[in-house]
Amino acid sequence: MPMMSGGPWLWMLAALLAVTGLVVLIASVVGSSGNAGDEALNILRARFARGEIDADQFATATAALGEEPSRRQPSRTTLVVGIAVLVAGLLAAALAWAASGGPGFMMGSGMMGMMGPAPTAPTGTSVSMAGARFTPPTISITSGETVRWFNDDALPHTATAVDRAWDSGNLAPGGSFERRFDHPGSYSYVCLYHAWMTGVVVVSSH
Repeated sequence: MPMMSGGPWLWMLAALLAVTGLVVLIASVVGSSGNAGDEALNILRARFARGEIDADQFATATAALGEEPSRRQPSRTTLVVGIAVLVAGLLAAALAWAASGGPGFMMGSGMMGMMGPAPTAPTGTSVSMAGARFTPPTISITSGETVRWFNDDALPHTATAVDRAWDSGNLAPGGSFERRFDHPGSYSYVCLYHAWMTGVVVVSSH
C-alpha cells in the first residue's frame, strides 16, 4: 500500500521501540523498590509501637535482620536493555523524520507552498507536484486525452481519485504517472500523504 512506504512505518516502529524501552526501564526500577527485609522491619516497628514487644526484643530482632535492609539495585542487564531499546526508538524516529522530509512534512500547506523546486512538467495536459501542491489544481481536457502527473517535489506524493477508482501509487521525487480519461465529467483527486493537496480533472466532450 502507498501509505506504508517511506516514513509512516518508521514512525510506528519508533513509537513501539520507545514505549517498549520505557516499560522495561520502569519495570526495572519498580521491581527493585523493595524486598522482604523491608517488610519484616516494618512489621517489627508496628509491633513495637503497639507495645507487643519491648525495646530489647525489638533491638534483637532488628540486629537479626542486619539493621536497615538495603534496597536491591536495579538489574544492570535490564537497565542496559531498556536504554538500548529506547535509543533505538529515538534513532528510528530520526530516520522517519528524515524520510518524511524533515520539518516541512509537519507544516501546513501555507508553509509548504514555499518549498520544493520550480515546476518542470509540460503545460497543457500535465500536472506538476511541487511545493506540496498540484499545479494547476484544475486541468481541463477533452475526452480521450491523457493527463500526466510529474513529481517535481522533494517529497513523495500520490495522485489518487477521491472515490479510489484510480491511483498512481507512491511517486518518489522525479516519478511520474499518466491516465487517459475517455468519459466527460469532473474527476477529483488527492495526495494520500498530504490531505490538503487536491486537484480536479475536468473532461469535456469533443
